Amino acid sequence: MILIKSITVAATVSVMALALLNTAAAESSCNQYTTSYDRTFCFCKMIVESDKELNEVYKELRENLDEKTAEGLKLTQRKWIKYRNNQCENNGTIQLQCNYGVNKSRTDYLRERLRECKSGVCQNSLVVKPSW
Repeated sequence: MILIKSITVAATVSVMALALLNTAAAESSCNQYTTSYDRTFCFCKMIVESDKELNEVYKELRENLDEKTAEGLKLTQRKWIKYRNNQCENNGTIQLQCNYGVNKSRTDYLRERLRECKSGVCQNSLVVKPSW
């Protein structure tokens, strides 16, 4: 019975290690893409992550604002989304590098505002100001 448990534990650990290696290989492949398909796949993953990060920072910032400023940020963010879409779309095709870069810039800007607000020096005029 002990031998069966040991084998089961060893097999489970092996499967988990293999899964971790496959995940690491998939992540590192984005640094070494060789085809346009691989490159597109990698940028898609980066866009998904950048959208997720942007949404998290935006949400946390809104939670640290008074109601009026939070509403102003919401309106500014809607304008920014239109800006991003206009900048990064061409004939119905999303320019992936553009989308990632614009998302990253906006996330960085909002993160700075969040940092200010958390430290007690929230500048509402900068929070609602178009930064692009």
